[in-house]
Amino acid sequence: MLADILVFGVVWGAIYAVLALGFSIIYGVARILNLCHGALYMASSYLIYIAIATLHWPFALAALAALALVGGYGMAFYRGVVQPMRGSHTRVLVASAATAILLQEIAFWVFGPEARYVPSVLQGEALVGGVVVTYQQLATVATALIAMGAVWLFLGRTRAGRALRAVAQDPEVAALSGIHVEGTYLLAMGLSAALAAVAGALVAPFLTVAPDMGWSPLLTAFAIVVLGGMGSIGGTVAAAFLIAFVEMATAFYVAPQLRDAATFVVMIAALTWRPQGLFGKGVAA
Repeated sequence: MLADILVFGVVWGAIYAVLALGFSIIYGVARILNLCHGALYMASSYLIYIAIATLHWPFALAALAALALVGGYGMAFYRGVVQPMRGSHTRVLVASAATAILLQEIAFWVFGPEARYVPSVLQGEALVGGVVVTYQQLATVATALIAMGAVWLFLGRTRAGRALRAVAQDPEVAALSGIHVEGTYLLAMGLSAALAAVAGALVAPFLTVAPDMGWSPLLTAFAIVVLGGMGSIGGTVAAAFLIAFVEMATAFYVAPQLRDAATFVVMIAALTWRPQGLFGKGVAA
């Protein structure tokens, strides 16, 4: 049973890390709590379903299209909705929540409440530490690790990534040094949305796709970001795996229905005893 917790904790930790990274980046850079993040994750899964079931595209092409469309939507959402409201965090919060509900209702209207299925790309199983894991799940972990590595390289090795880190640390000083702050916020929103799309693509082949699938992952991502430290990249990744292991232990030793409850017990404990999170140092961390 311990082996199951470790193996499936790694699988879900990798997925959670990608999703929560997007949530953490937009908060760390622009101080925006984007409650539409889970809806973008849902939209990505539906776009992949449409591309495969209707257009008969290969999965890789469908995933790339979903990433581009969702990332583009995130930037358009920032430019058209968030930017005019940036003076009020409450208005941005309400607008993002309203947009999430709107996207969910559109999905209900178009697809109905019944779940849809995206066929697995890879068939077959392997034994990992005595635990049966599908090739699809192994590919999911590998893809998530590649995505996390790409984000790390982007933030640390590119001019745009360094601009994101500079704005996260001090937007006024960044502006004085010649960085276009609003353009950096726009980039952060696009990157955040793209990571939500990647997470949606990772789960689409082995989870059902449904209009309300974005809310639980959104709450989990929020708990991870709180635990890891608001805006901390390293803390977010560490917290994602910690939360995944806690969820798996709860599912195996207590009851699967209490997975989400365990997540919020951890978050409440973190807010009580370490409110700054594991690494409360911002995007530069």
